[in-house]
Amino acid sequence: MNRLYCPFCGPRELEEFRFHKTLAEPGADAYEEVYARINRPTMSLEHWQHVHGCRAWLRVHRNPSDGTVREVRLVAGSDEASLSKDSTHDPA
Repeated sequence: MNRLYCPFCGPRELEEFRFHKTLAEPGADAYEEVYARINRPTMSLEHWQHVHGCRAWLRVHRNPSDGTVREVRLVAGSDEASLSKDSTHDPA
């Protein structure tokens, strides 16, 4: 994963983004979100911010073992804009 796709700025170098945290799996209750988080080698949900660009917050679904990005979503309150799988990564 050398590049991430920003919905406002397009594909950008990874150095423009900052990793914030790994998110719990969808459907996890409050206890699981804090104490029982499972980090899988094939799937990770993460928050990233485009700090050296538009400063947008992104939810990135990626495979941490090989770095491929499956999906990028713009975090915008309760509404999240999903971006196409094909436009989210640069396989390098």
